[in-house]
Amino acid sequence: MSFEVDIVYTWVNHNDPQWKMLYQQTKSAVNLGSDTHISVDNPARFQNRNEIVYSIRSVKKYAPWVNRIYVVTNCHLPAILQAEEKVTAVSHEEIFPDPSVLPTFNSRAIEANIQHIPGLAERVLYFNDDIFLCRPTSPTDFFTEDGRVCVFPSKHDMPYGVTTGLRPIDYGALNACKLLIRDFGYRPEKKLHHSPFPLLKSNLFELERRYTDLFAATRSHKFRDNSDIPPATTLHAYYSLATGSGELRDIRSRYVDIGDPLFVLLTHRFSPLRRGKYQTLCLNEVTHPRFFARTRDRIVHRFLEEMFRE
Repeated sequence: MSFEVDIVYTWVNHNDPQWKMLYQQTKSAVNLGSDTHISVDNPARFQNRNEIVYSIRSVKKYAPWVNRIYVVTNCHLPAILQAEEKVTAVSHEEIFPDPSVLPTFNSRAIEANIQHIPGLAERVLYFNDDIFLCRPTSPTDFFTEDGRVCVFPSKHDMPYGVTTGLRPIDYGALNACKLLIRDFGYRPEKKLHHSPFPLLKSNLFELERRYTDLFAATRSHKFRDNSDIPPATTLHAYYSLATGSGELRDIRSRYVDIGDPLFVLLTHRFSPLRRGKYQTLCLNEVTHPRFFARTRDRIVHRFLEEMFRE
């Protein structure tokens, strides 16, 4: 295969002093409204347990073919990652066309600028820091032989017809679907897996040119807003299918919520996850656990150490 593949992470460290100051200042200045979903500014959204260190370990172990790894952040990288030759930190100021909208704590706003990373390859895997590779991969697990992206639909239906009570991620997906139905006659039926998102940089630029005002509006929101579009996930994936630059594929992906009461059972050493059943893992946290949070943190740390030991 003749093309290079880069990885892009978006990452935050809730313990970074500068980040904490900016977060508190911005939260005090922004009126989120009483109908804002609890997850928008919940501490769990910004919780850092050094997942990115283990995620990059998983990439080094199971995807050594990756070219460069870019971490988009407004925090200082862990020292262990600063020493990694393949890893480059990218500040928000470097890639936002209008830096006056910063700071932002909206992952949709940040991902709207991935295509502006200097030196980024045409083919990209977009990772959140809670996504991990669990067994050996090749580029053709994410891109076709001729370089098109693979799109990984889940079993969950798009929530068409629902207008209230959704999470911001679902409102964003529906916003993308409305554009694709209106402009391409393409109706996505399924939500996407929480797994690496294959991207074409040229597609992101095409989307930015087509939906300039929507990109600008999403970038302007300090926290997730129900009107946001998701440029690097639902919008890009199904735009690729609508325009012939993508292909539907299956992926064995496991989603685990740290706050799930069954979390320990889902990650114990004899679980299917540990036995190599899945290609990827998303270890997500929608809301901070109300009880035994520190115990859960220790369990997560032990699990990651055992799963992705160097």
